Amino acid sequence: MYMIRRVCKTHPGKAWEVAGYLTKIVDAYSSAGRAKAQVYHGWGLPGDQNVVYAEWVQETIEPSVPGKVPAAVREEATKMMPLVNEYYLEFYELVTPEKLQSRGLA
Repeated sequence: MYMIRRVCKTHPGKAWEVAGYLTKIVDAYSSAGRAKAQVYHGWGLPGDQNVVYAEWVQETIEPSVPGKVPAAVREEATKMMPLVNEYYLEFYELVTPEKLQSRGLA
């Protein structure tokens, strides 16, 4: 099982606007069958002010097939990207008791 995080580093003061677009993007993916994602940012809190994240868990990591990307994702991403300085994905394997045991660590 994997945790995937989408990271959007925004132009100053654009975090809330980017969060709105990113919410529409993850909702479109969720409607198409992807796991439900949470969108969050730290605006007004200690830490990075201009970063928005979307995070979800899924069983496997599969490449995106362009023909299967929902139209709403392309539409909202086109609006969002001019507000973003940097955009990338992070991938993490979740640690489970079974995986620890298989490595002799449980």
